[in-house]
Amino acid sequence: MNDGIGWLARADITWLGYCVTLAKGMEPVELVRRLAGGGVSEEIGDRGAEELTGLLARRDRDRGRDDGVAVRYGDSDGLSFAVAYGQWPGVVGPGYADGLAVRDGRDEHVFQLYCETQNPKLPPPEFAYFHDGVYACGFQMYMHTWSSEITGPCPELVSDAVRAAGIPQEEDRDAAHAKSLAVVEEAFGLSLPRQQVLHGELPTALIA
Repeated sequence: MNDGIGWLARADITWLGYCVTLAKGMEPVELVRRLAGGGVSEEIGDRGAEELTGLLARRDRDRGRDDGVAVRYGDSDGLSFAVAYGQWPGVVGPGYADGLAVRDGRDEHVFQLYCETQNPKLPPPEFAYFHDGVYACGFQMYMHTWSSEITGPCPELVSDAVRAAGIPQEEDRDAAHAKSLAVVEEAFGLSLPRQQVLHGELPTALIA
């Protein structure tokens, strides 16, 4: 069953929001390796979301450092996926993509979906797309009081659909977020298994 990605706008994946990376043409373990940003990832077995959240909190407390980041990962409908847990803001997501998309000629597609809910500045949710190591396009999934620009060399991949959905004029943040997820889901065929992510166990690795 294809769950799409629209459910991200209605679910609490972590208390901080969500940071999801999807990839075509890349195995899940390779995606995790790249998310580690040149560091070493540590496999810690299959974990549920609540269990992992508790594990990271205890680990950070024992180390006296509040900076642990892990991903639960897998593949679904031809897409590799990785969902971040712990203190992921400022570690993975938009602006922290060095080494994630590599120019190796293997026709790789990497998609970032990012939404911070506890940042006092309340930044807009963001989408970014890389093809074969090159940033292709991205936009803020709430444009009304932020930027309406679709950045990157290939804005035409989503620009018509963004305008048709009325996202630049949408004043309601949640509605704009949901419409934006629907646009990129349709444009790129994106999906994330809801039941597995929210309630199942998935392979898990520490990446920071």
